[in-house]
Amino acid sequence: MVADSQFKQTRMKVFKIVGIVCFGTLAGISLLWWGCKPHQPSDASLERRFNKERPEFERLVRMMEEDWNMSRIAPDFTWRQDNVAWPRPESEWGISNERWNDYKRLFSQTGLDDGITRPEKSSDTLLDVWSWGLVVGGRSVSYVHCGPPRDGSAHTEPPCLQDKDSGRVEESPGDAYRFKKIAPDWYIFEESN
Repeated sequence: MVADSQFKQTRMKVFKIVGIVCFGTLAGISLLWWGCKPHQPSDASLERRFNKERPEFERLVRMMEEDWNMSRIAPDFTWRQDNVAWPRPESEWGISNERWNDYKRLFSQTGLDDGITRPEKSSDTLLDVWSWGLVVGGRSVSYVHCGPPRDGSAHTEPPCLQDKDSGRVEESPGDAYRFKKIAPDWYIFEESN
């Protein structure tokens, strides 16, 4: 009976220790995840960056206009208007390796970690600054340049369509965007879903 009582007490101590260790581990993982989450840049920091690097941003927009067959160029992949499969053979990238290296150098210089995007048949270009989450839910921040519609292209991005200094719209629960004009034809644009 005494041995049975000691066994129960020992077992309870082990369960308590295991519980404390498990709780501590979960708390540590949660703190680590929260601490590693990239922090969204402020509008003020984005405006400072834009004013400092504006010639490079404008060069990227011109390059993307020249590379009209491209819909997305990122540091680690390219999408053509007609093919978003990746990986692809270099002959099917849509731009040369040298040209891609020019983009990557400008991305690094301007802090565009996510590259540049131009939706199909759009005159608007998104310079992708920051994103967090997954395709099914997340948040992104870009600079948007509203280019002049031509050759069958049109404005497709909310700041360019609305042509206002700022705006905020919640399209449905969880799906929203906001924008702020920082120069003629240039906006900070945040989307969340």
